[in-house]
Amino acid sequence: MSNEPRVYRQSSLQVILMIVAFSVLGIGLVISMAFVEFQYLLLALGVLGVTFTIALYSQTLKTIISDSEISTQSLLGVKSLRWTEISRVSGGGNGIKLHNFDGDVTLAPSTQLPGYEEIVETIGSKRPDLFDPLEYKEMKKSWPAWATIVIFAIFFIGMILGFIFAFINTPNSSAALFLPAGMSSILLIVFLGVILSAPQAVTLNGNSLLLTYLFKEKTVLADEVSSVSLSFIQTRNGKNYFVQLNQRNKKTLKISSLGPGLPILYLVLKNWHAKNSKLV
Repeated sequence: MSNEPRVYRQSSLQVILMIVAFSVLGIGLVISMAFVEFQYLLLALGVLGVTFTIALYSQTLKTIISDSEISTQSLLGVKSLRWTEISRVSGGGNGIKLHNFDGDVTLAPSTQLPGYEEIVETIGSKRPDLFDPLEYKEMKKSWPAWATIVIFAIFFIGMILGFIFAFINTPNSSAALFLPAGMSSILLIVFLGVILSAPQAVTLNGNSLLLTYLFKEKTVLADEVSSVSLSFIQTRNGKNYFVQLNQRNKKTLKISSLGPGLPILYLVLKNWHAKNSKLV
């Protein structure tokens, strides 16, 4: 990395377009004063204002990295830590948090910043000691991840039962009314299939890695892996990250939603591969 600090932020054009869009919405609400009761207009403007504030805060987040330190900047101020001041890391989901020795400063780079993967790589290269495979011998799906799965499953099941009861209790109902229940059932099966077919835990044991699935286990040797990468899929809600084990037989293994967070999982597996593979 060069001596010049590297700044990761959203593009200025994206921020400007967001401000213009919210301004147009606000003007539209004000113009509608003649057609809407004042209390409803006030409520709509309040919701718009809160949404704009949250969006502006998110879009103006920055992470600044130099050879000596890392900083995060928001509308509320700037936090900085020298690389040598970081005592431990924590995380959850796609995020990673950096903590100092006193515990009074915590940095958390935004996961939606362009170049977030590079931020994670830099953290790993500056402080590889924080991602020692011996300290993370087992990484498994956390209870918040399981809670999210259960909530979505209950939601789909509720929809299915609702459509079924509506079909049963509607006189002279056609088969078309049963179609939403069938579609919801298919979505539930696909959702559970994708979730439950993914690894539920990763256990490191020397030069081998044990992937625990719901109904099976798979052992992968470090020499069978050509590289470990952090990848993502772009969705409407942002980036969904996952760790990919690229095997020498051209097959890939994808791992996601495991504690203590995807960046930590990635950097630990990367260090495990570098230390144990004789073919790197």
